[in-house]
Amino acid sequence: MDFEKETPVIVKNFHYDINEEPETKDQVNFGLKKVEKQNDDGTTDAGTDGNYFDVTVVFDVAPAPGDFSVSGMISQIVKIKDYFGDGSDLEKTDYKLLSRPLVEYIETLTYEVTQITLDEPVNLNFQANF
Repeated sequence: MDFEKETPVIVKNFHYDINEEPETKDQVNFGLKKVEKQNDDGTTDAGTDGNYFDVTVVFDVAPAPGDFSVSGMISQIVKIKDYFGDGSDLEKTDYKLLSRPLVEYIETLTYEVTQITLDEPVNLNFQANF
């Protein structure tokens, strides 16, 4: 599968908390919604060479030992080249490929925030649930 990123990664929200009581959780969910792309001139792109999708990852993660939690939602609009379906028939490997840039963004944000807040960066390594 070949896709083009139509927008940069958009951090809709990102929240960091120190946990009063240690807890672990790993909720990372993937969403895919077919969308119409608006051109700069106000017209709608017909998608003659592939459909556009809003790829979203919603997450609530507290890695072991559970000292902190991060949660939020990150998305990006992509065009899947030469694909004209609604996304429901894609393979699990396709979902992984589409979500990976967003998951990497979550990992980077968490690394940077924990570097500042804990004086020790935390490397997350996870995948979205499909």
